Amino acid sequence: MRSVHCLGDSKVTIGESPKPSADELSLVMRVKASAICGSELHALRMKPEELPAEYDNGGHEVVGVVEEAPAGSEFKAGDRVGARIVEGCGECTFCEQGYDTACLNKRIYAEPGGHAEYFRVGVRSAHRVPDGCDWPEGAILTGDGLGVPIRAARRLGDTKGKQVAVLGLGPVGLSNTLVQSWGGARVMGVDISAYRVNLAKELGAEEAVLGGESHDVEQAVMDWTDGRGADIVMIAAGRAEVFKTGFDLVRQQGTIIQVGELEELTFNPSGVFIRREATMMGSWYYASQDWPNMLAAHESGMPYGKLITHRFPFEEAQAAYDTFVSGESGKVVLTYE
Repeated sequence: MRSVHCLGDSKVTIGESPKPSADELSLVMRVKASAICGSELHALRMKPEELPAEYDNGGHEVVGVVEEAPAGSEFKAGDRVGARIVEGCGECTFCEQGYDTACLNKRIYAEPGGHAEYFRVGVRSAHRVPDGCDWPEGAILTGDGLGVPIRAARRLGDTKGKQVAVLGLGPVGLSNTLVQSWGGARVMGVDISAYRVNLAKELGAEEAVLGGESHDVEQAVMDWTDGRGADIVMIAAGRAEVFKTGFDLVRQQGTIIQVGELEELTFNPSGVFIRREATMMGSWYYASQDWPNMLAAHESGMPYGKLITHRFPFEEAQAAYDTFVSGESGKVVLTYE
């Protein structure tokens, strides 16, 4: 089958990879759309010699038509499905709660990567794409695009009327902006990209401001909150200085939630967690318990399709990645015939 091959140095090409096969636990779909995720950029920017052996691509937000399914499963050839790539064992306490991402024996379906003509996913972690939902929007509905912010929203609880500062307006920050605004929160977005600042406003942000050295983000947030600080600071950028800024922006007994990956951070926690009595939490990938909320968002008319700013044919993968990396985009989706 044809698939995107990451070459390193921000280059990709279309090459050949073995077609996956279904088994008693998994099905194979013929891919119709796959969305690019920021988590893919680490490998994309590696030097060619640093790439893992036989690495193709990191695509994992995938929808398509069932090609093969195990006998006795609820799926059959021709069904429209999307992939939740983290699947628990189905038997432990965590899985009984629908908290598959915490399962100690979880399985991650990510190889070969999802930017390809075919993709394999677990039968228990495939979700049906509703009729009337086009393929690119289906990739948002059943993937990180909606799953990640819905998970964060469930972790936070009712945020209606609260002031939420979203630091970082890549796809994760933008999708959280949409979900929080739709739920009645008052959102201020912050990013160094003017394009994404403007997009945040289109997605429901009450305020959106440019960050960077020449802009006083702390003053902007304090003016917006009448000097109190934000009720919730959502950190959606993987940079240490953004985290430290977030600690300064949260109000007394406010909440900081991390939704962007960061490997290492050095800071003094006393001023934030003791004197300010702030709470910090994290939110990762969505679990099966989140799917009903994702489907409810779709049924309520949440315009999650607005997160998609660019659609490229699969064969134009290089242009798609270039657009994504530029910062002049929201979600970028590859489409397949």
